[in-house]
Amino acid sequence: MSGLVIGIGLALVFFGALGTVLLPDLYLRLHASTKCGVTGAATVLLGLAARSAEFDAAARLVLIVVLIFATAPMIPHIIAVAHAANRDTPPTGAPPS
Repeated sequence: MSGLVIGIGLALVFFGALGTVLLPDLYLRLHASTKCGVTGAATVLLGLAARSAEFDAAARLVLIVVLIFATAPMIPHIIAVAHAANRDTPPTGAPPS
């Protein structure tokens, strides 16, 4: 059962990486990488916690999941705010409008 959970998590991480490469807009890329990456990593870690034989290891993996959920939205938010603030300036090498 834990192998299935780990496999689902790896598929989610794969689709997040695929969305980061294929999606055209920065906001869509951030959304794909954040949602799929965090959910996939948490699913993999919870699958590993279910597979671990020791309570200490499982508790540490669950703590890592909690920390990921607490800190993961911060970096994409900072990137999105910085992009929105600098959106008025054209990128280097862009043709003038």
